[in-house]
Amino acid sequence: MTPLRDPRFRLLWSGQALSHLGDAVTPVALALAIVTATGSATDLGLVLAAQSVAAVALMLPGGVWADRLPRQRVMLAADLVRALTHALMGAELIAGTIDVVHLAALAAVSGAASAFFLPATTGLVPATVAPEHLPRANALMSIAARGSMLLGPGIATALALTAGPGWALLLDAATFAVSAALLARLRPAPIPPAPRERFGRQLADGWAELRRHRWYWTNLAGHALWNLGRCALITIGPAIAVAHLGGELAWGMIAQGGTAGALCGALLALRFRPRRPLVAANLALALGAPPFVLLAAGAPAPVVAAAYGLMVGGLAFMSPLWETAVQEHIPAEALSRVSAYDWLLSLGLTPLGMALAGPLAAAVGTAPTLYGAAALIAVSCLGVLLLPDVRNLGRTVPDDRTARVPATA
Repeated sequence: MTPLRDPRFRLLWSGQALSHLGDAVTPVALALAIVTATGSATDLGLVLAAQSVAAVALMLPGGVWADRLPRQRVMLAADLVRALTHALMGAELIAGTIDVVHLAALAAVSGAASAFFLPATTGLVPATVAPEHLPRANALMSIAARGSMLLGPGIATALALTAGPGWALLLDAATFAVSAALLARLRPAPIPPAPRERFGRQLADGWAELRRHRWYWTNLAGHALWNLGRCALITIGPAIAVAHLGGELAWGMIAQGGTAGALCGALLALRFRPRRPLVAANLALALGAPPFVLLAAGAPAPVVAAAYGLMVGGLAFMSPLWETAVQEHIPAEALSRVSAYDWLLSLGLTPLGMALAGPLAAAVGTAPTLYGAAALIAVSCLGVLLLPDVRNLGRTVPDDRTARVPATA
């Protein structure tokens, strides 16, 4: 817990822990409010899609601005925008005048703010802790996110049933406001901003920096394929569990297995510091394949739940290792632009995968789809380990980490 002794990181972590908790509350509260009011899953999908599309569309510009401006200020402004939009959504739900178009517009503004916030976060963490404490700092950030996944849905349900879903949205708005207040007090170590060049030039320089590191872009490709494969389980899994493994209770057991695994994986990352982080990270991600095979083979729900716990635990273990590797080996002034591509693939491919999984299962069958997804995950994780750049990347910080981003031709 050494990073939490640093007041800078303590402020950042506290704000993020609260904000993650609010984020975990919002989807459940919106689902209960919209489906209860309109009875339409399409309306709920419209609101959630508006938020996701805005975040994906503005992720790369968000990365550029997070490198141009002080990252703390970018995050503070984004938190204030999200506090306002979620407060307005909550007020509309409390007033009982639900307008799906209004909610979708507010969700889009919130998603746009997230597009600036997320790349800035990746770049700010190294400025709040000593370099030797960076792995544990990222593990603690992961614990905050995973712990919120465990607590958030229960809080949202309790608030929605007792006070109404609008109050759950107001709680989320309050967490953003508190996070902004904590960020205002934060005094991070100075980071040289990116040179003030044309926007397009800075965007191109970020792409050039990404391509310069083969270990980075090959892992990004692997992460993209992993996310595509994961969507098959999220989309097809509930139907299989309900129809063949024991009903809604079976899927609830599997989902809870994933939640528990996520927290355990993040806690393990806090204790374990491998010498070759990307080898450990990709082996952990490869644990995502067994749940697909077991589900396709009709294994009992407790077995699938245990395997799903390992899958999500592997993801939670991988995330801090990956974040630390990126922060240690990418130049500080290009960090937000480069990490924006990671966020873009993570957020952008999920809706695509979910849209494709159902029709593919209908065309070729659920079992072949699940087996194919398992193969995709295994090959994407283990394939990158064939590259020496990936296997040999260690925890030694290069001397040129703070060098200028190379200019494009």
